[in-house]
Amino acid sequence: MTGAGDHAPRSALVLQGGGARGAYQVGALKAIAEIARGRNSPFQIVCGASVGAINAAPIAAASSDFRHGVERLERLWRSLRSGSIYDARAHILLMTGARWFWTMMKGHFGINAPCSLFDNTPLRRLLEREFDPRDVGAAIRAGTLHALCITASSYEEGKAVTFFEGCAGIEPWARARRRGERAAIGAKHLMASSALPFVFSPERLENGYYGDGSLRLTAPLAPAIHSGAERVLVIAARDSRSKPAPGAEPGKVPTIGEMAGHALDILFNDTLDADHERLTRVNETLSLLTPEALAKTPLKVIETLMLSPSRDLRDIAQDHAREMPVVVRHLLRSVGSWGSDGRLLSYLLFEPGYVGALIDLGYGDTMDKADDIRAFLGDAALGQTAS
Repeated sequence: MTGAGDHAPRSALVLQGGGARGAYQVGALKAIAEIARGRNSPFQIVCGASVGAINAAPIAAASSDFRHGVERLERLWRSLRSGSIYDARAHILLMTGARWFWTMMKGHFGINAPCSLFDNTPLRRLLEREFDPRDVGAAIRAGTLHALCITASSYEEGKAVTFFEGCAGIEPWARARRRGERAAIGAKHLMASSALPFVFSPERLENGYYGDGSLRLTAPLAPAIHSGAERVLVIAARDSRSKPAPGAEPGKVPTIGEMAGHALDILFNDTLDADHERLTRVNETLSLLTPEALAKTPLKVIETLMLSPSRDLRDIAQDHAREMPVVVRHLLRSVGSWGSDGRLLSYLLFEPGYVGALIDLGYGDTMDKADDIRAFLGDAALGQTAS
């Protein structure tokens, strides 16, 4: 965690992955827009991976009109259905399943093996329609945005690559299994960052194929710090319940679907929790040093605030399970996920009832912490004139 040069304190927003759980981030942002009151975004640095990248890009692009950007993002999420993200038509999924079966049983024989379960062409069309890359450059030139960071995982390099677009003073970085690279961020970077293995196809960028940004991102807070953040607000989507779900059978062998749900939890949540804990320990250590000792280290105290759900998202997913398209419902049943604890369902349920419930929960949870957020953002972010 190297320090940047002297500058006015910058606040960063970090949005991690979580599939449909990204709706919770939208609700939290809606509340922050009301709390902050100003026209400009209170976050000069915006970082995202996976669905967090899909939310981060339009928020960064709207840095000069934060509330309008959040309102637009909320309208988009409330209009989503599973078919907005992936092709949920029965005959498409059946054809994909048949190709999987044929290549496993018979080899290729002229048929290319599918590289994903779902076709995410609808998501590509949505991003190309909703995200204008030129707005990011305009926000940087206007001084309301310092950097946008989008992380994807390189299959060739075996590293997390953070593509950043920002002010000239930000330098590329290289650490163990991760690096930062300057780029003009577009829809293809968002597609790469959200390309969950097996679920969606890898995305081809200039120097190879990339997948979900959370795959290799062992330090989710690092891109914000490398970009010069001194305060980091994180919106997480971790389940609030750590114990087994009520009614769970002790000693029962987990199904493929249940194991997939746990894998997504590890991918999206465990590294974020670990990195936040590590940063907290560094801050505590630095607080014990004398001013003379602090002057000899490149490390600096990074203030953090993490927002997370007050209610378990698996329970909410189960409440809205019947919204899932029938063919996807059958698919989840075939892997043993349907009727289980709702973990995998909570990541895949891009349907209005569930999305709306998560937005409302994120809004309510964040408004409950309005005083903490005001104290975190400081007078500079709260004192702007609203318009």
